[in-house]
Amino acid sequence: MASGANSEKFIESLSTFTREHQAKQWRGTFAEFVRDIVGPQSRLVTRSSHQYVWDMLRWMQRREQKETDDNHFRLFSHELFEVGRRLLLLLGPPSGGKSSLVILLKRGIEEYSLTDEGAIYGLQGSPLHENPLNLVPYSLRAEFRETYGVDIQGDPSPWAQSVLEHDYAGDFMRYPVERIFLSEARRMGVGTYAPHDPTTADIADLIGSVD
Repeated sequence: MASGANSEKFIESLSTFTREHQAKQWRGTFAEFVRDIVGPQSRLVTRSSHQYVWDMLRWMQRREQKETDDNHFRLFSHELFEVGRRLLLLLGPPSGGKSSLVILLKRGIEEYSLTDEGAIYGLQGSPLHENPLNLVPYSLRAEFRETYGVDIQGDPSPWAQSVLEHDYAGDFMRYPVERIFLSEARRMGVGTYAPHDPTTADIADLIGSVD
């Protein structure tokens, strides 16, 4: 049975989580996104998924060092790098901790996405939650790099291009942008691949064929 003090502390944690989540909602046009979000934190909004996970791990470590005044990384200890355009494939014997490691990483990025440093933005309504900066035309990306010091990588999806042309007459400055929060339960930024028959599953489904 939980003590009264522990119960009250947990209830307060739930209330704080709800207040913070509501306070950090953001919506605006692409023009407002570039002015208010990209300008002050251009590096953060142009991170790849690999950079995002790495930043989450460093953020988690800084937070835990501040709370405990030691170097023990508790993200993994309770339950038990960076590459570009790659999948991180974990190989090992059964019960080696591979699934537990991935679960803890998912929990970490879900929490990190609620922070100011971990804020992520997407095109409103996009089924891919795609990066708003993909709307910037290629002819302007060199100027964007000179202005903000970072590169834009990616193209708008056919869905976003269709919405842009039909709803906004090609004026991407009026395209709505919103902040998103990573959540496996809501299939937001985190997905799970489960083959129907593990004995016949082809790893090429995930990483492609061998050359």
